Amino acid sequence: MKGFRTITALFLVILFLVFGFVRDFVFINLNEQASVTYYHSIESHVSASLHFLSAYTYPQLFALKWILTIAFALLFMGLTIAIVRLFYKEKIFLYLTMIAYGVLFLLAAIFFILGQIIPLQLNGYLISRFLMGIAEGPVVLMVLLPAFKLSLWRRSLQK
Repeated sequence: MKGFRTITALFLVILFLVFGFVRDFVFINLNEQASVTYYHSIESHVSASLHFLSAYTYPQLFALKWILTIAFALLFMGLTIAIVRLFYKEKIFLYLTMIAYGVLFLLAAIFFILGQIIPLQLNGYLISRFLMGIAEGPVVLMVLLPAFKLSLWRRSLQK
């Protein structure tokens, strides 16, 4: 059983890495196309595989960016939940993982909405984007796994 857990953990870590690289590739090209579209630039460095992005307007690219941001954040949330579930049998840890992501999503939404209401749009957007960036990678997992381990260790010392 331990061998299965190790192989599964390795597979999930590889998925984290692969999706991280895919995410980077997509967003670098999406940002490049958004820049080309916004500034009406002739020179584009968008990968040939994502050249179809040139058919979209700047507002469409901006909307696509947020849709993909949410999709990748949900994907990474799923991977994080799978890894937590693999290592810890306590359901509270799964709930805490979901709460952590929920808080990140909620705070990002609040800052984004406030940024639209208050004239300082850019600041709200940047904070929102930063929070979603945390959700789109291994940071949450890197904080939660040791925290959960410490919690169990502390609990065992109290017995």
